[in-house]
Formats: sequence, C-alpha cells, structure tokens
Amino acid sequence: MKDNLVIIPTYNERENIEDIIRAILLLNQKFEILIIDDNSPDGTAEVVHSLQKDYKDQLHIIQRAGKLGLGTAYIEGFKYALKNGYQYIFEMDADFSHNPLDLIELLKACKKEEVQLTIGSRYKTGVNVVNWPMGRVLMSYLASKYVRFITGLPVYDATAGFICYHRSVLETINLDKIKFIGYAFQIEMKFTAWKHGFGIEEVPIIFTDRSKGVSKMSKKIFKEAIFGVIQMKVNSWFKKYKVVKSPSSAQKTTVV
Repeated sequence: MKDNLVIIPTYNERENIEDIIRAILLLNQKFEILIIDDNSPDGTAEVVHSLQKDYKDQLHIIQRAGKLGLGTAYIEGFKYALKNGYQYIFEMDADFSHNPLDLIELLKACKKEEVQLTIGSRYKTGVNVVNWPMGRVLMSYLASKYVRFITGLPVYDATAGFICYHRSVLETINLDKIKFIGYAFQIEMKFTAWKHGFGIEEVPIIFTDRSKGVSKMSKKIFKEAIFGVIQMKVNSWFKKYKVVKSPSSAQKTTVV
C-alpha cells in the first residue's frame, strides 16, 4: 500500500503550480501529488507535464474536458487514490493559501488511532485568516457557525478545504451519492464522515489569501453552501448511516 497523496484541483493556476509542487515534494515527509486540471487555458497542465520529468513517480495528473466543479474533481481524485492503494489522501489548494508544511501536521493528527479525518482549521483557535477583506472573513466564519448550528456537526471550520482522510473514510462513503459540487461539497463530506462515526480532529492553521492568480470564490458558491446545508440536513433524516468502528492501529499502519 502507498502512503500519502495530495489532490490539487486546478483551473488557471500557472502562476502557482510549479512553486506549490516543488514546495510539497521537497518536504521531509514523502508525499505524492495528483493534479486534476479542468482544461486550464493558461497552460497549467503543460507546466505539470514538464515537471513530471523531475518527479516521475511522485507527480501525477488527470486532465478533464472543462470546468466540472470542485466536488467532482475531488471525487475523481478520491477514486484514483483508492484504486491505487494510498493510505492517506489530502485535499489542498494550489495557491499557497494552505501552507505545505501543515500537511505534516494534518498527517500526524490523522495517524492517531481515534482519528480518521483531520481538518486544517481557520477558526478553531479564533480567526486565523490573513489578507481577506473583512466581509469575506465574516461570511466564511458565520457560514461555519451556521453549519454547526443546523447540522450539529462538531467542527469549527465546516467549509475548510485543507483536509486529510484516512482511506477508510473514502471507502465507506458512497462517493457517487455526494451531491454538491461547489464549496457545499466540503460540508457534505465532513457531515457524511461524521454521521458514519469517524473521528474528526481540527488542526489550527493560518490561512493566507493567494498573492498570485484569481480567486474562484463567489457569492453564488456561498449561497449554494447555505441553502445546501438545509437540504442536506433534511435528507439525512431519511438515510441510514452505517456507523463504523475506528480502524485499529494495525490497520492504520502504512505498509511499504
């Protein structure tokens, strides 16, 4: 079984992609990277292909026909990870809003016996966000408060996109039944994992807004998340979730 796969969806990230790939692959902990590019017109995929010469066995790419949504990109990445035997699977942005060094902390927390999902949390210890306008900080912070109130999900940063999953979570969740494709996808995955009984731990991080490229965030995306939460909660009343036992420490030991 392989170790750690970092999934990074991209659309027009040429300015960031080489730097983020090199930063991850130079870490003391070994990671592999899967780029899922939605036919970026700026040539993001071409940069990745050129870097594969330097990182032949660590850097992988899936190219898609067009912009199909964040959620579908991660679902495709999750299926790739499960098929290829990765033990720990990460979600991460390409723009350095997530510090590559924090991958090690997420992994360390996820290796605890009682934990199967770790979240790089902006709000566990206050508001740790740099370079965002105050309106956007409030919208994001209050959205997570709202999710916690409506669903009971015991997470401070429900919309976070910096995640580590033990493969047992992704094997248990029916990925084809995940409905949302925008940032509501992040909420739905956490909520579903929690309903299945998996242990969740939030790891405090400092989130720094991108300095290069253009943000994909919009009010429409947040609107989907807000109204999607109500739909998700109502739907959960009519679902049966198989509550799983935590994987033993033996099961969670990476086989090399």
